[in-house]
Amino acid sequence: ELAVKDSCELLCEPGRALVAEAESVIVRVDARRGNALYVNDGAFGTLFDAAYSGFRFPARLIEATGAKARGEAEFSLYGPTCDSSDFLPGPFMLPPSVQEGDYIEIGQIGAYGRVLANRFNGFGEYDEVVLTDEPMLSMYADPEQPALADISWKTARA
Repeated sequence: ELAVKDSCELLCEPGRALVAEAESVIVRVDARRGNALYVNDGAFGTLFDAAYSGFRFPARLIEATGAKARGEAEFSLYGPTCDSSDFLPGPFMLPPSVQEGDYIEIGQIGAYGRVLANRFNGFGEYDEVVLTDEPMLSMYADPEQPALADISWKTARA
């Protein structure tokens, strides 16, 4: 129950709650400096919300070897545009072993990821792949189950 007056009109935009888990983006780690990762997408691309909304987005490492990395460390991400505001503070929780050439899946961007992306500084080309796996994190998940889906990825380093 909300503590508002009867004359108050409540307007909601439920997009994130309804479809956020429907889309993830996979980014490539182009460089690492300490706990700063430089990736091939950013605040001017599909990760606008991850840069400016203050939400904490789930992330997981996709290693080309298929090995399961252990442990977690806090990382920040920098996008490819060479603009000082192309920064995603995170923290994105990833294994400390993340390195150049690895891939990272960032979940919960289904509501606004692609629609907020632009072609700033010539970036903005995306390949789209449809998967039918479980979402990384779900508001509809069984609370007794792990929050992150356990899926296997096979990738090749580009």
